[in-house]
Amino acid sequence: MDLVAPFAKSGVISAALNLWLAVPIGFVFGFALFHAGFTDGRRIAWAFYFKDVGVPVVMFSAIITGMLGLWGLSLIGYLDISLVYMLPTYLLPMIVGGLLFGVGMVIGGYCPGTAVASVATGKVDAVIFIVGFLIGSLVFGDFFPVWGEFYNSDYMGAFRLDQWLGIGLGPMVLIVVVVAVVGALAMIYVQHRVWPTTDSQPQPPRFLKLQGSLVAVAIVIGIAFSFFPSGSFIDDKTKTPYYIVPRADSGS
Repeated sequence: MDLVAPFAKSGVISAALNLWLAVPIGFVFGFALFHAGFTDGRRIAWAFYFKDVGVPVVMFSAIITGMLGLWGLSLIGYLDISLVYMLPTYLLPMIVGGLLFGVGMVIGGYCPGTAVASVATGKVDAVIFIVGFLIGSLVFGDFFPVWGEFYNSDYMGAFRLDQWLGIGLGPMVLIVVVVAVVGALAMIYVQHRVWPTTDSQPQPPRFLKLQGSLVAVAIVIGIAFSFFPSGSFIDDKTKTPYYIVPRADSGS
């Protein structure tokens, strides 16, 4: 199979069409957020109190789906992973930013994506939240010289867990799958222990069986993928890929 993805980088579609496709994809994403209940700020805030862990469980499932999908498409020769942008790691600044982001989610009950989707449903609190993070973004940009040096510190490039642990990429995929599954089940267990009487209706047995089937499928795929060598996914012998950008203050 010929390498055709990512479509814009391989020339299958134009850069302009690539941008326009974000519009229908955004509508579908917002529709999914609404029907998953994530346009309710209370559900997002409840995750931090283990009252409703639906949001982190969905995030875990999205990570696993995306990871297995990317690797599977690469292994069959459909996706050129070297053309996929990978966010470079600035470890300490990202830790601090993640903590601030989490505090904002607890206080406001939204993240940027769910806030925009909530505005479409007429939520006034979501509008206030968006105004707040827009003001925060302006303040961050205006005072960037104050914390710009810290912002560009602790640079690690496109950092991967398999490189950090010194293991193959395949076993790392399996470990992430197992950690996500165990973490999701643990959070659900804690939720029912901390909040034994909730307003939510008990899940039907059919849905529980579906969850068990999906978990089994993910683990089986992870085990199968763990036998593929890392070179089948990312060739570490090539020159530094374009997505590993230099530090902003390095001048290179």
